[in-house]
Amino acid sequence: MPEKNWDIDLADLRSKITEKTSAILINNPSNPCGSCFTREHLEEILAIADEYKIPIISDEVYYGLSYDDSRPFISMGNMTSTVPVICTGSLSKIYCLPGWRCGWTIVYNNSGYFDQVLENLNKHSMILLHPNSLVQSALPRILAEVPESHFEDLKNKLRVSSETAYERLKSIRGITPI
Repeated sequence: MPEKNWDIDLADLRSKITEKTSAILINNPSNPCGSCFTREHLEEILAIADEYKIPIISDEVYYGLSYDDSRPFISMGNMTSTVPVICTGSLSKIYCLPGWRCGWTIVYNNSGYFDQVLENLNKHSMILLHPNSLVQSALPRILAEVPESHFEDLKNKLRVSSETAYERLKSIRGITPI
């Protein structure tokens, strides 16, 4: 909900949970808004997941691209010891490497809930889905040598582009950007 910093309507979330619900998918930081959930809001979501015994899948591929320093990114994976959580991340967003398809999945297998998932992930890891050798050879340097200023410059450029798009959209009759 935009009027609440894009936080999830928890009553609405509860109303959508049925016996067929397999997981709660969280997109944090959000795309395209770049907003992050507060620790308190994440704890509220985790409490609902714990109450209904539903795992969390946390899409965190935009982990370094939040614009609001008052609401920093917090990963859900290390916030709970009871709710099973799968976190996904990626280099392609924060390092501006579209098409590289280089990312990871971290499984917090609390209470053994994801044993079968881990078994299947291990089976699929035997399939050659890794990046090509050029990407593999570049990764150590990218991870070690890209300066922190890259991330700040990128966020500033994205913020300016976002503000420019907002102002242009705002001037179009019939469009109300948020």
